[in-house]
Amino acid sequence: MKIFGRFIFVVTICLLCSTNLLGCGFFSGPAPKPEIGPAGTPVESKPNPPLLERFWSAPAELYDMEATAGVVFEGINREDWTKAQLGLSTMQTLWEKTKAIVGEKKGVKEGEAAIQKLSVGIGEKKITESYESLNKFMSSVSDIGKSYKLSPVADIITLGNAVRNVSFYVEDKNWRKAAVKVEELEGTWEQVKPAMEQVGILGEVTKTHATVKQIKDAVNAENKGSFSDQLASINESLGRIRNFFRGR
Repeated sequence: MKIFGRFIFVVTICLLCSTNLLGCGFFSGPAPKPEIGPAGTPVESKPNPPLLERFWSAPAELYDMEATAGVVFEGINREDWTKAQLGLSTMQTLWEKTKAIVGEKKGVKEGEAAIQKLSVGIGEKKITESYESLNKFMSSVSDIGKSYKLSPVADIITLGNAVRNVSFYVEDKNWRKAAVKVEELEGTWEQVKPAMEQVGILGEVTKTHATVKQIKDAVNAENKGSFSDQLASINESLGRIRNFFRGR
């Protein structure tokens, strides 16, 4: 009887503990997303992709859009609107292919809004609006690329945006703003360089490192001729780096 009594006592305690734990949410799932917070509507969150998917190769279209961004930007920066429009048409085609591949990853919604604004800006031949929309669009493409953990595509696009930022303000002869952007370029390069240091492309990485320093010197000296030479150099190196990682 004593053993039976102890058994009943233990079972009772276990049931009470289980009830308390369930009641306090210990075994329950996460709380449902609220419709409103203290300052407004919560951000629309996207679920993390499956673990295996995060280690797939990034779609080649992401790399191709970075290449096309160079064409679009050059057209905008030089007010060659025919070139900008041709580049935009290619980018729109790549974007539609990308959306079909990646689904609803983070960055798609923002990218869609940005490319529509880019189309309007180029159509109306507005330099600043077009440049800013291109920058936002490529930032969204970079966000998509971040979900592919083994690919440096997001870093390559971020670096491309940083180079375009410097070039835009040099072309505008706004050396003060260009100096700010070249500091950002240098910081971005130091951050992303380790991801690109792989056998087979180390030479271009080393060359890019030196070129970033020379771009900074040219901007600080307000020497557009020197800047143009270094811009051509970094265009070649980053193009080679981009092509090296495309499809890997």
